[in-house]
Amino acid sequence: MANPDGYLYSWTSNRLWRKNRRINSGGCDGVDLNRNWDFKFGLFASDNPCSEDYRGSAGFSEPETQALKDAMLAVAGTSNLLMVITFHSYGQYILYPWGWTTEEAPDTQKMIGRESSGRLPPRKDMGLWYQVVNAGGGLYLASGTTDDWAKGVLHVNYSYTVELRDEGAQGFVLSPDQIKPCSEEIWDGMKILLRAVGPGEHIFL
Repeated sequence: MANPDGYLYSWTSNRLWRKNRRINSGGCDGVDLNRNWDFKFGLFASDNPCSEDYRGSAGFSEPETQALKDAMLAVAGTSNLLMVITFHSYGQYILYPWGWTTEEAPDTQKMIGRESSGRLPPRKDMGLWYQVVNAGGGLYLASGTTDDWAKGVLHVNYSYTVELRDEGAQGFVLSPDQIKPCSEEIWDGMKILLRAVGPGEHIFL
């Protein structure tokens, strides 16, 4: 959970709250943590604290992104950071860098993603598919994102953002009866990604 304070606030005060709970001047609180990573910071993110995608005062200005950065750097320092995946909603996408430009990241990103999308969900009776697209070219431009930082700074070969169910009928307020099947189909897809990234003997699924 990358945003515990914001998540709690979504339960107590604003169901669709997106940002953290940073106290900003002017009465508009919060920073969009997925615009706060220090890679191409600020190119396609708002400098207005009242905006939903407010980037913050500087890259890694927030304790949440600092903590995640430190954890990723610790793993990367052991040469064991092979894949980074963040889960968002909604849209049913597997997004790969770059987000700050329409230019696509190396083909390995696309190949692994497309391999998994053919199995998301593996039970075709659900009738749901996740599109694999370049974030900037296939969805919209955004900068200071987690997956771009992992790719651009740590050179993680497999870096993705998964946008969960649905395609917009319910959007951010997904009905409870979809939560379990959404989790099951994503886990099945993650198994394929994990097997593709590392030797099978080191992955127990």
